[in-house]
Amino acid sequence: MAIQKVTILEFAPTADEIWSIPYHNRDGYAHYDTESGLLSIMDTAHDAKLRPEIITTYAGGKATNVARVLDQLLTDKDDLDVQLVTFLPPSEGRLRELKPGSVRGFALLPSTPAGIYVQCLQIAGLYRVKPRFEVVAELAESDEMQTTRRCIELTLQEGGGSVNFSPRIVWSQKAAEAVQARVAEIARGADLIVMAGAPPVWTVYSGADLTRYSFYAKIMEVLEPNCQVSIDARGEYLRKCLIARRSPRFVFMNTEEFTDLSELWSASGGRPFPGIFLVHNENGCWVWDGKLPDGADPLSEAEHFPSLPVSRVCSTIGAGDAMHAGFLKEWAKGERLHRAVIYSQVVSAVSVSNEKATHGITVRAVNDRFQQIWQNDRLI
Repeated sequence: MAIQKVTILEFAPTADEIWSIPYHNRDGYAHYDTESGLLSIMDTAHDAKLRPEIITTYAGGKATNVARVLDQLLTDKDDLDVQLVTFLPPSEGRLRELKPGSVRGFALLPSTPAGIYVQCLQIAGLYRVKPRFEVVAELAESDEMQTTRRCIELTLQEGGGSVNFSPRIVWSQKAAEAVQARVAEIARGADLIVMAGAPPVWTVYSGADLTRYSFYAKIMEVLEPNCQVSIDARGEYLRKCLIARRSPRFVFMNTEEFTDLSELWSASGGRPFPGIFLVHNENGCWVWDGKLPDGADPLSEAEHFPSLPVSRVCSTIGAGDAMHAGFLKEWAKGERLHRAVIYSQVVSAVSVSNEKATHGITVRAVNDRFQQIWQNDRLI
């Protein structure tokens, strides 16, 4: 089925900052031990300290990362309608007096200071993907609930190490049920729904059918029959989707996440599956088309696409999201699976080789690299 309308769901809205920190043996701030993989943050009493540098600030979250990369890859020639739907808390205190506004034709809704900040970052950073904000009353923040977050990624200027500070999104049972009901309305008419990352956590009511582990599987149940699903999740979140009555069309994960499901692969015996699996790491991408991996020797049964050479790895943050976006962009154009995978690997390679990670991807850099690889491999 042709894909024309894509709806990306962001359940964990985030304001991301990437900071670059220097290392100096007297003035700080950081040291990376390559053998142990330990990044140490140091501060000394010396007055002239080297200051961290903010590389970039943007709206984050795995689903938002996919949307942002898609936004950078799409051109006027692409007939693809993509919207990013972000679920936000209602306004609080004096902010309740705010009225809805509009920026470039997109609604800016009253929310918390963090919710307004995320909206501004998304509107400022998206041009072809349409941002849409859903303020849900049940997402009201409290001592027990944290429905938005700020994420700080510290990277070494010399490369080789990073540390991430990112609080957890916490919902309530009522909030999860309210969001699920809202998704059923939002997804009408969509050809493809995209979900990425772990959903928020919450304390589940006794006997409740909707849990954080079943959340994605239950979202799939409320979608229209012809709506496909592309998902990037791990562990129990994904396992629930794979054993549910309805299956995702595309499944993305890294090899560590793949290994976490080894028991499921052993039980599957490589049985038919109405979708495509794409598993990746620094050594490439393994693809299963139309069947589940076989637990006996799962990777050997897949088609392997070796990773592309990269002269310098600056940041691996978001590389999987970049691959996800690149694949969907080419697949929606009606391209073959082989081409879509190669294109997705190029997008990932461009992402890891620049300091701004997914924020530094450009369609020109991707297309130039892709055309070179595609022609050199004589795949046309």
